[in-house]
Amino acid sequence: MGGFRERGVVEGHYGTPWCHRDRLWLIERIGGWGMNRYVYAPKDDPLHRARWREPYPDTALSEFEELVASGARVGVEVGFALSPGRSIRYASSEERAALLAKFRVFRELGSSWLMLALDDVPSSLAHAEDRDAFSSLAEAHVELAGELQQALGPEVTLCVVPTDYLGVEPTPYLDTLGRGLDSAILLAWTGRTVISPSITGEEAARRAATLRRPVLIWDNVPVADGPMRSMLHLGPYGGRDPELAQHVCGVLLNPMAQVRASAIVLRTAAAYLANPRAYEPEAAWRDALEEAGEGDAEALMLFARAQRCSPLWPDDRDAELEAAFQRLRRVLGEDGDPAHALAELREQLEARLELHERIRKGVRDTRLVHELEPWLASHRRETLCMEAALKALEAFFAPLPQSAKVFAFFAFQGRLASEPPTGKASYGPRRVLYPQLASLGDETMAFGADDALVRDRCLTDELIRLVEELALARLGRSAREGEAG
Repeated sequence: MGGFRERGVVEGHYGTPWCHRDRLWLIERIGGWGMNRYVYAPKDDPLHRARWREPYPDTALSEFEELVASGARVGVEVGFALSPGRSIRYASSEERAALLAKFRVFRELGSSWLMLALDDVPSSLAHAEDRDAFSSLAEAHVELAGELQQALGPEVTLCVVPTDYLGVEPTPYLDTLGRGLDSAILLAWTGRTVISPSITGEEAARRAATLRRPVLIWDNVPVADGPMRSMLHLGPYGGRDPELAQHVCGVLLNPMAQVRASAIVLRTAAAYLANPRAYEPEAAWRDALEEAGEGDAEALMLFARAQRCSPLWPDDRDAELEAAFQRLRRVLGEDGDPAHALAELREQLEARLELHERIRKGVRDTRLVHELEPWLASHRRETLCMEAALKALEAFFAPLPQSAKVFAFFAFQGRLASEPPTGKASYGPRRVLYPQLASLGDETMAFGADDALVRDRCLTDELIRLVEELALARLGRSAREGEAG
């Protein structure tokens, strides 16, 4: 299995948690793909985070028990996380006892994989009694995690998500955790930033050395929450060093709110985790779409080409369509005959204009289709705008009166005005902010070198600009006077 002991999924996104039915569905799928972990950790479940002291109701516990049993049938260990860091009083024995009691309920349900999530919280002690009792936040975390480990027993795997969960440089906080925590406690890491475009063996080795143990990668792929919600990340898993298994104990991927769509990426990740040295992203991607798109996988695959752009694949906006567009741009720049390039681009766009109805009618997983609906609408809107731009281009190069070409440009602009953007990205984003932080301290939080604010990357807009610039150049008075002269 490529040396990765932990291979699975952490439901750790912000926003609406998945429903029970979808969790059961995904656990069965990832078990079939050779993954062996699912961790319940949705940030916006109030009883996981904001109201962590309160017990889960019996209905939720019944569902959790079913998750554990379902996982056991397919080789997936189901774990549970609690995230008390925004309000816990570390020096309070009552608070620590309440946290332990809640973890013990998960043990009673049959889970032996538990996570103490201390991420996305202040990096200093908030309460006066804690500042009196501990010299640092790290010391408080070491004592809390050690107490939990001892009370829960050696049969439990305990994972801690540290407050300082990204980067490659050592920090006093991480040094204290590495020295103070028992080596059996897993420590999570997201790579050099929140959504790491790549993770190398050398980076993992540096973090492992600081923490004095192989790290567990909490991989924020394909998550698209918060300011990323316009995106649908459907590209294959990539940018992960085949040698990672030498320095990490495993990888847990954090999916999107759209669980069925996320499964496309998760299946490709399962192929990497099974055999990282033999992993081929494109082959794994095709296999994943064949499974997800049963009924009309070809249509789903063509649609997904426009949804691959992400920090892992920042320049992939539909490579096949973009290649046709760039050939047209090159011909126009050389003052060549664009007839063949125009015909090629039209063929590409017409194939994409059919996708939306094909997917709605053909793909058998209706829950997947429902998840995709906002992006199906976006994809159709963007494709229609590109088709309108192409139609104007065809008019410019047709043997038509000048007035007909001007009216074609009017019609093109009218079509753009009648197709307002949907707010969801297809063929690349117009604007999206990725949380590419390099440090997390209360006073030192800062973005790093990886692209965070991505603007003006939509392929549609590039084609529109090309047509507008060409129209103003060819249809302006100066152009006509030059031709007459």
